[in-house]
Amino acid sequence: MSEKLKSAAGLADLLIDARLKGVKLDADAIGSLVPADTAAADAAQLAVVAKLGSIGGYKVLQVGNDPGSWGAILADRIFEAPAEVTYSTSALKVEAEIAFAFGRDLPGKPDGTAYSADEVAEAVAGAFVAFEILESRLAAEPRPSPLLSRADFMGNWGLVRSPLVADWRHLVRADVAVRLEVGGRVAVDQRGGHPSGDPAHPLTWLANALAASGHALKAGDVVTTGAFGGGHAIALGETAVATIEGFKPIRFTLRG
Repeated sequence: MSEKLKSAAGLADLLIDARLKGVKLDADAIGSLVPADTAAADAAQLAVVAKLGSIGGYKVLQVGNDPGSWGAILADRIFEAPAEVTYSTSALKVEAEIAFAFGRDLPGKPDGTAYSADEVAEAVAGAFVAFEILESRLAAEPRPSPLLSRADFMGNWGLVRSPLVADWRHLVRADVAVRLEVGGRVAVDQRGGHPSGDPAHPLTWLANALAASGHALKAGDVVTTGAFGGGHAIALGETAVATIEGFKPIRFTLRG
């Protein structure tokens, strides 16, 4: 085993232990295991997945046309709304997002050229409103490096999904209205403000990046592309309700 793979495996063991115990890893605990590059970060992610289950989808962040970053979503942490989830190991946050489900594989084109935005969109089976549920295994201070966050699934704990809307293209817009309530409090009430502008924009980068890595998008995978209004704490017993223009509202309740 190469030194890079040994380091990725060591970091994966730390992240898994932190998940199980609900603790935060600081710089001293991580030591020299900080990933050196995106390949090392992704190797750590995949090592965590290999021990905990399988991938059911991805979160992706891309600003403009710069290279993006992705985090794995475990298949057994994807819930159908209205969802009630029991979890009290550590604090969670929720984000209101638009997500997508893929209807066919995107393994990479035979000639090696990149998928176009239209080709990726044609592989999408539909869009839906989602709660991304966040739980970082990393201490907030000092702020962890982007590569370390990437190794930690970019802070993903799970996803709550609403029914799929097959006729999605006219609904997914940069100026869509979004409202998020948590425990009866209004946390987000805005129009637009997605980190990528168009919520579908990061799909093309992700499809090509995964195909190039040999770990491609598959039919049935879900992808969530970023929050409207950021993440907001949800306490035990509280219910979150998200309403995104054009879609039915979605509900999620956290139980202790």
